[in-house]
Amino acid sequence: MTAILDRPEMRTALRALRHRRRVQRLRHLDWVDTVYRAYVVGISLIAALMTLAAIVGDRAVGPRILDTVRNDGAAIAGILVAVLIGIGLRSGTHGGPLAFEAADVHHVLLAPIDRGIVVRSAAYRQLRGVVTAGVLVGALAGLTAGPRFSRHGHDTAAWVLSGIAFGLLAALATWASALLGSAGHLTQNVALAIAAALTLWSVGDVMAHTTSSPLTMLGHLAIWPLDASWVASVGIAFVFALLGFSIRNAGRISLEPAEHRAQLVRSLKYAATIQDLRAVITLRRQLAHEDSRRRPWLTLRSRARTGRPGWRRDWHGILRWPGARLSRVFILTLISGASCAGGLRGTTPLFAIAVIAAYVVALDAVEGLAQEVDHPDRTSGVPIEPGPLYIGHLGAPMALMGALALIGYGAGLGVMALTSATKGAGSVSPLVGLAVAGALTMVAPTAAAVSVYLGRPDRDLSLAVLNPGVAVAQQVAPVIVVALAFLPFLVAELVHAPTDPVRAAFAAAAPAVAIAFGIRAFLRSRRSVIT
Repeated sequence: MTAILDRPEMRTALRALRHRRRVQRLRHLDWVDTVYRAYVVGISLIAALMTLAAIVGDRAVGPRILDTVRNDGAAIAGILVAVLIGIGLRSGTHGGPLAFEAADVHHVLLAPIDRGIVVRSAAYRQLRGVVTAGVLVGALAGLTAGPRFSRHGHDTAAWVLSGIAFGLLAALATWASALLGSAGHLTQNVALAIAAALTLWSVGDVMAHTTSSPLTMLGHLAIWPLDASWVASVGIAFVFALLGFSIRNAGRISLEPAEHRAQLVRSLKYAATIQDLRAVITLRRQLAHEDSRRRPWLTLRSRARTGRPGWRRDWHGILRWPGARLSRVFILTLISGASCAGGLRGTTPLFAIAVIAAYVVALDAVEGLAQEVDHPDRTSGVPIEPGPLYIGHLGAPMALMGALALIGYGAGLGVMALTSATKGAGSVSPLVGLAVAGALTMVAPTAAAVSVYLGRPDRDLSLAVLNPGVAVAQQVAPVIVVALAFLPFLVAELVHAPTDPVRAAFAAAAPAVAIAFGIRAFLRSRRSVIT
């Protein structure tokens, strides 16, 4: 389509249009609700920062960890950035990272103006949020690492500044990769190949103790207080080159994925507003194109008598998980186990990461129950009450969670073995990890199940709209229940002789298991509301 305006006039017209839309939007804005949300977010952020500042003062790292970070920390940080770039590329193959409003897709992008001007304008606006997120995450990482390295003569402020710089550049690299994948119309296989090549390059640097990958060079910025190497400037230049190239070619995005993404993001924002976790999960899967496989990974043998239909139905669903979901569950399991090991080695905030990772895995595991809850009218056609039917859908998630808990347990043991020579590191019996794995097998799927049930489609939406605090509590309470399953780790480290830490750990797992049994009783007592 031929443009009828020159580029300065295009920009002026676009700014005037958006200014007018912003004025109309602000005219209908409820300022009381906006102030309340800002107040809640501000209080929550201050509380999180104060809590983190209070608990990061853990044990200083030992000589072995110090040498490992100095020698291989840059390459390990490079692996992290390579994984983030892979995530960004995959998002780009699905139309990310930009999410236009429907009016922009239907009118502005189809107007006789340069599409690149429109897309870059949206990219610059989104870039502000990306920069803010990268700075915050980097600052928190530096605040966590600083006290542990400051006792070796390294200033905490230097670690915070280093973390901010690395977090900012890592966020820019992730976002630029997503924009490049969208504008370049990359396929998933090409994106996976690029991500694998970058990751293996940094893995090779770890094994060979070299600095050849540009991402490894960028990783030197993360350990700048330990090893101030100017080779990091090459990594910085690589990120900015990637950012500039992706923004320059941003106008080549396709309209069909942009329109589809605009509709899903609009629905996602509404679901998040009313605290509908189930809808958020479903829409996020649609954004990521996580469709079930037509052919299962394995085919279950047919049986003349079903016996436990919920058990078989759930396993049929699990065996049709797409590869992306299987990879996410496996990676989150490894992260949870490794985070527990890091928490036992003195970095207490890592337990929070372990809890969140385990809870996200549990939400995927109870997909069969979630499908049942999404369609409450189906139970009216079978001679069984919803409660026993819900309980029947917990068997497969618990079995799956048990297997994943053992994998995470193995990952934790591996990390503990690698850091076994750390001076001053805490040490707990491996049986304590089994206590946590056993508790998670019971607790995590049950907590995820009650979260899904509380967010069912037939609930009273006015409760979430008029009482946002109650709705938030419904989502936070299951996470707290999962966190109780990790309590044996903390108890085992706090007890002293003559108390047996293993017995104390198993006793500490009892409250979480008791709560899980209470939740099961609550779910079992559910009755049909359709007569």
